[in-house]
Amino acid sequence: MPHSPSRAPSAPASSTSTVFSETEAYRDAMKARFKYPAEDEHLVRRLGSALLACWGTLSPEQQARIVAEALSVWDREYHVPALEKKLEAFLRRSPARLR
Repeated sequence: MPHSPSRAPSAPASSTSTVFSETEAYRDAMKARFKYPAEDEHLVRRLGSALLACWGTLSPEQQARIVAEALSVWDREYHVPALEKKLEAFLRRSPARLR
């Protein structure tokens, strides 16, 4: 029998609120995704290049947050196999980018 998306009456209130807040958080994250028109792509590239130039001055927490955002950000190239490994390799290519 397929799983029904409706809430089961026997579900504890805490699990229901957890599911709701996770769903709400997901919706908020989708709304907050940075999208840009094609004519602004050169600006996004410049900002990305500037960020990379400053990469070594960022704290490990800031670097981790930026990488996490990069893994979920909208891009025209929707599916990139092994994206996380490719981002890590990209960041390691230049010694100036490492702390």
